[in-house]
Amino acid sequence: MANVERQRGGRHLAPLPAEFAETRDALRRLAVYVLSPARKAVTGRIGLQPTPGGFGTPVFGEGEQLRVEGATLHRLTAGTAESAPITSLAAAADFAGVKLSDDPGVGHDIPELGDPDGPLPVSPPAALALGAFYGFAGSVLAEFKAELDAGGHECSAVQLWPDHFDLGCNIDGVNFGSSPGDGYSAEPYVYVGPWNSEGLSGDFWNAPFGAVLSYRDLLAVGGDQRQAALAFLRRGAGLALSQAGEVP
Repeated sequence: MANVERQRGGRHLAPLPAEFAETRDALRRLAVYVLSPARKAVTGRIGLQPTPGGFGTPVFGEGEQLRVEGATLHRLTAGTAESAPITSLAAAADFAGVKLSDDPGVGHDIPELGDPDGPLPVSPPAALALGAFYGFAGSVLAEFKAELDAGGHECSAVQLWPDHFDLGCNIDGVNFGSSPGDGYSAEPYVYVGPWNSEGLSGDFWNAPFGAVLSYRDLLAVGGDQRQAALAFLRRGAGLALSQAGEVP
């Protein structure tokens, strides 16, 4: 793949395709209005997860799963697999068996439904780049969660939240995650977000909500990008917990 290479120890991120932001925004709408509502209708839960080449629901109900890989939407139902090209929200909802609503109940900070029949501009290389970033971030956060749990800081499950389209987890008082880009930053980033940012000081805290490690900085890493992301998260956890008077 053009967007990800293999390195010793895991995935290695590469420069993003030109259509990345447009594709990310289109797939966020798909997550908000089709994938997450499909799971919520059966389980009451809205969280998504990284899947091979993209993102999707966990398996739910009677063995059902919806997932995006590149510019294709896949549906698994009771052992039967189907796929369809991603063209519009209306077509995707029909394929997934979802009734579209301008209030899908999956968060408050969501993009507008827009024209359901309008084309969703999804570039296959950009969609695979998004999947590569989620795969990278999911691997990093899973390892970090295990470290936190082992250290006595119970960490929530790593989930992809459809409204902000970020992959994250948290301990009491601190959020950890990875965003594919948003209103704060056009490019993806890894973040540490203390619930209370009062009193935070120092060069590490470089964002209004805490600290970020940018995609550009990850690309500049000469060695293992996963270890660079883990080191950033570990440092953020230590500083945030120390600030709160807890033992890191």
